[in-house]
Amino acid sequence: MTEDANLSGERKLLLFSGVIIILIILMSDKFHKLSSKWTISEKYNASQNVDYKRTIVDICSFSTVEELGFLMKKTIYSKLSDILSEPQKCKIFKQFNDDNANAQIEAIQFFKNDIKPWWEDDNNKNGGEIQFDISTQYYAVYDSIYLDILLQIIGQATEELRHINGLRVLDKINAKQGNRIRIELWMDIDPKDQDESIGKLIEWIDSTLKKHKIDIDQTQFNKVSHKK
Repeated sequence: MTEDANLSGERKLLLFSGVIIILIILMSDKFHKLSSKWTISEKYNASQNVDYKRTIVDICSFSTVEELGFLMKKTIYSKLSDILSEPQKCKIFKQFNDDNANAQIEAIQFFKNDIKPWWEDDNNKNGGEIQFDISTQYYAVYDSIYLDILLQIIGQATEELRHINGLRVLDKINAKQGNRIRIELWMDIDPKDQDESIGKLIEWIDSTLKKHKIDIDQTQFNKVSHKK
C-alpha cells in the first residue's frame, strides 16, 4: 500500500519561510553559530540502472542554532514518522527537485561542511561507517532516538563525535528483509582501525540506545571500511 503525501510544495514553502526568519535573525545579530555547517539531503528510490548520485537531492543547509530550531519545529525533518514508511504502508512524496516525479524517500541524510553522502568524497574515502538496525518493535520511539542521535552529532561536544562526517537514516521498514530502519554514522576514520575513538563511539551509541530502552548487542554493530 502507498500513501500519496505530495509534500514537495509544502516543504519548499516552509523552507522559504525559514529563510525569511533566518534573515531577520541575522540582521538582528542575535544568532548562535554551530561548529559546522550541515546539509540535509534526501535519497529517493530508483531502478538499479540510475546513477546513485542522481538519486540524491540536497534540500537545505544550516549553520546556526536558530536555523536548526526552525527545521526541527516547522519541517518534516523533525520526525522520522513524517518521512519514513509505516509497517505495510509506504509514503510517496513529490521529489523535491521535480514536482512531476513521485518517489519514496529511502534515506534522510545530514552531512557537514559540504561533504557529499557517497564514499568517493575525499573526506569519506579513507574513513568508514558504523551501521546498526533498529527493528519496528521500537517503532514508537523512532522519532525520539532519531532526534537524540542527530542533535548530539550536530552538537559535536566530544572528540569522537567530531569524527562523524554524516548521519544517514535508511527506510527498510517494508523492504524484502525489512521491519527495521538502519542508522549509519559516516566518519573520517576507518572503524576497522585500532583507534580509541571507535570504541568511544560504540559506547556512545550503546548508551544512547539504552536511554530509549533499545537493547542491541554491540556485536550487531556493523563496521564498514570505505578504503579500496
